[in-house]
Amino acid sequence: MNDETREKILALLDQHRIMTLATARLDGWPQATTVGYVNDGLTLYFLCAANSQKAGTIASH
Repeated sequence: MNDETREKILALLDQHRIMTLATARLDGWPQATTVGYVNDGLTLYFLCAANSQKAGTIASH
């Protein structure tokens, strides 16, 4: 990735604090959930309950 692209992505990430995270459930159906996030450079951190379907789906992959 070139520096110009990286800077554009970082500027976009800094303008927002919510995103939609999509995964495939264990039965194959898609699931999209809006979550809050923060970023450290291009690394994203988001919140979801530990016992949520989203967390379970992510952990199973």
